[in-house]
Amino acid sequence: MASEEGAGGARKPANPAPRASVRRLGAMQRIAAGRLSRSHLETAPVTLIGETECDALVALRDKLNTGCAAGERFSFTQLLVKLVAQALRGHPDMNCALIDGALHVYEVVNVGVALSLPDGNLVVPVVKDADQKPLSEVARELRDLEARAAAGKLVLGDVAGGTFTLTNAGMVPGARWTTPIVFIPQCAILGTGAVRRAPVVREERIEAAWVMPTSLTFDHRAVNGVPAARFVETVHGLMMAPDGVNFGL
Repeated sequence: MASEEGAGGARKPANPAPRASVRRLGAMQRIAAGRLSRSHLETAPVTLIGETECDALVALRDKLNTGCAAGERFSFTQLLVKLVAQALRGHPDMNCALIDGALHVYEVVNVGVALSLPDGNLVVPVVKDADQKPLSEVARELRDLEARAAAGKLVLGDVAGGTFTLTNAGMVPGARWTTPIVFIPQCAILGTGAVRRAPVVREERIEAAWVMPTSLTFDHRAVNGVPAARFVETVHGLMMAPDGVNFGL
């Protein structure tokens, strides 16, 4: 590196690094960063990108939120946790992990939810047994996890045991599709984007509908393309007809 002589004959870099504040990663962020780095190096990722109509899902959320206080309103993320958990029951090969060259198909459905913290860091707390809990309980757990994550009060048990991950970029209106990174040792992660109004073709007519973009990234070492596509088809079907989901209200 080129250098120049400073006061007293000491040499200093000709192009010193710019000044910067230093922010240490917490334990939860270090865990997430380590898994994402390993995923980038070790997996064979493939992403299936799609978009589906979700008028019925929007209507359901609006109906559930009628008369609810601001802090008790249901979010799309909460609905999607239940919807995805049910879809995983029908596609157990997506609810798996590749560990030491062996495929582990989980008997439980524990859905991790990627959360962005106020400081920009990422944590992935887990809703355990998401397929068996009513939507109201899933919603309460997620609100609690989000509050404790923002306050830096999550414990290791909150981020352990996930079997599948959901990441929702829908809170950022400009974010549509993502290419999420598999949270190893899990084999897949579903990303969703902002719900928006868009033209769709229905019986030779162009109409306006609510649509939601989706991106399923899966590890091709553990899951082949056809099973992954069928899982996406089920997820899209439940978005279009959420009355098929056992929300257990």
